[in-house]
Amino acid sequence: MMTTAQKLALRASEIRTRLAELADIDELTDEQRSEIATLRTEYRDVETKAQAAIVSEAPPIETRHREDSEGREMRELIGRCNVGTIFDAALEKRSLDDGAEKELQKHHGLGENQIPLALLETRAVTPAPADVGQNQSEIIPYVFPQACAAFLAVDQPSVGVGESVFPVLTSELTVGTPAEGADQAETTGAFSADVLSPSRIQASFFYSREDRARFAGMDAALRQNLSDGLADGLDEQILAGANGLFTGTNLANHAASAVTNFATYISEFAYGRVDGRYAAMTSELRAVVGAGTYAHMGGVYRNNSVDRNVVDRLMEITGGVKVSAHVPAVNNEKQNAVIRRGQRRDMVAPIWEGVTIIPDEVTKAKSGEIVITAVMLHAVKILRTDGFYKQETQHA
Repeated sequence: MMTTAQKLALRASEIRTRLAELADIDELTDEQRSEIATLRTEYRDVETKAQAAIVSEAPPIETRHREDSEGREMRELIGRCNVGTIFDAALEKRSLDDGAEKELQKHHGLGENQIPLALLETRAVTPAPADVGQNQSEIIPYVFPQACAAFLAVDQPSVGVGESVFPVLTSELTVGTPAEGADQAETTGAFSADVLSPSRIQASFFYSREDRARFAGMDAALRQNLSDGLADGLDEQILAGANGLFTGTNLANHAASAVTNFATYISEFAYGRVDGRYAAMTSELRAVVGAGTYAHMGGVYRNNSVDRNVVDRLMEITGGVKVSAHVPAVNNEKQNAVIRRGQRRDMVAPIWEGVTIIPDEVTKAKSGEIVITAVMLHAVKILRTDGFYKQETQHA
């Protein structure tokens, strides 16, 4: 049976073959031009997926035997854990048995009603529980990778107890070509250090006591429920929170003075955002926009004879355009967007290890329902504003 990487490689080969056939045509029809654009977009997606598949399907890189053994043991330990077991113990206000969940909590120094972040990360598993440990892929560095935070390359490190410090080198070296024996100006190294304190993100849900009887078997559903809720809350803070990308003057404002047309979109979201330092080419740019802006982009064309709109063109030449519900709404036909330049650590959203579970059997006791509240501690900080660009668009 072909692996995912092999299937993607085959599709990439088929796309290249078809593009070569189209390239030999002297005069292209509109349909053929459209097919070329579609194939180019698909090829880029296939290449990206193929690279991810190659990494995920490859065996772990062997370093020292001790490190490899420890990493394998930790993956196997995580694979044996069940989020439902921790919920079960928290609800019954009892201590966990000396099982995998207890061992993982001890490893991270957590309380018995706290879920280790590793259990909320996206994991590749097969339907058979016995195969979880050996089929689990490497833990990816982001806790909630499907949110806009990952798309914008916002680093989300797991941190321990206490405040977290993120130093940044802020001085630029003075580079010159002095003559023989001449002095070269020196640069004083300057650093900024941001000390981040934790703030809460909370998500709650409830379920019936009838479901409670089979709660331990709801591991996957619970993990997805918690991950989606907390990721959405963290995304909102990254985009529109007090230290977020769209809030106030955290990033400089670039107001629109006229309706944004095709040429303006391509300049402001692509070619005009390449600075040679944070982004060296348009493929290193990504944009997060609101639904209103995305809809407007979809209706703006270069001219009447070209069937590709702004979204199509930006998807061809940049790293992508994504819509978030947390982008501030359209106001007087105007809306802001954020363009990400490069993938450097220009913004961080550290997450304190351990999601605390708080059971409540009283509030909805009459209806036989139990409320579960999950509390995650986080912080958000833009370390270097030049890695992002806030741009306003005008739709009418």
